[in-house]
Amino acid sequence: MNRIYLIISLIVAAILGACSGGGSDRPVIAVSVEPQRAMLQEIVGEKFHVVTLLGNGANPETYDPTMKARMEVENAAAFFTTGSMPFERRIAEALDPRVRVVDTSVGIVPIYGTHSHFHEHDADGHHHHHGADERDPHVWVSLRNARIMARNMFDAVCELDSANKPYYTQRFAALDARLDSLDGVFAQRLRELPSRAFAIWHPSLSYFARDYGLEQIAVGFENKEMSSRRLTEIVDEARKDSVKVFFFQKEYDSRQARTLNTQMGTRLVTINPMAFEWEKSLADITNALVQ
Repeated sequence: MNRIYLIISLIVAAILGACSGGGSDRPVIAVSVEPQRAMLQEIVGEKFHVVTLLGNGANPETYDPTMKARMEVENAAAFFTTGSMPFERRIAEALDPRVRVVDTSVGIVPIYGTHSHFHEHDADGHHHHHGADERDPHVWVSLRNARIMARNMFDAVCELDSANKPYYTQRFAALDARLDSLDGVFAQRLRELPSRAFAIWHPSLSYFARDYGLEQIAVGFENKEMSSRRLTEIVDEARKDSVKVFFFQKEYDSRQARTLNTQMGTRLVTINPMAFEWEKSLADITNALVQ
């Protein structure tokens, strides 16, 4: 079935390409999320065209790739995954062997159990519960992880286009140096926080918290109504840990978020860790914590 689907996808892609009159003649590389695209573009410059499957504001844990997204990957020279999102596995299993799949998370020490509430439905409608053994997928929300991801990207690109390795080497070195410097700035600014804990609706900052010795308190539950008892437990924990900031992503909108913020006595800060401007997002998170 997967092979038939891919053949149909390729035919449709060819038709669409012919009708559009063609596009960039640069080889294509596909990535899963926008922060990956930002990193990869800094390395490859104009040598490759980088496309992103998951749009800004989409939920990486429930995302189901469109036909267009699947065709873009099928026509790419390589697919750079984050390593632990369900849609990546489904795409990789169906890809033609000529498309290289690169796991950019290789070398990152994973965090487990932060998404024990997450449920997945596969293409056949089967329900899967992910518990304490589930890897936290938000590996890019960490400058230290990002340096590892960028190194994996650099190595793969050099294999795809060895003739331009000096070009990629220079660009990667500049990116790596900047991320290392920024990590040092963040570490210095977060070292003397009066409270080491912060609240967040969805646990997307686990790796950021690990980098700087912070405690992430996840207070949301799949956008479902929480019981009065659970609300009370969350408020008590936040007050006990002197939590001052409550991070919130608009794609996880909930009627309870603002009420909970008031009860905790925190400052509600909207974040977007999926943004192309991911370095600015991390800087904004750091600024919110030190205010």
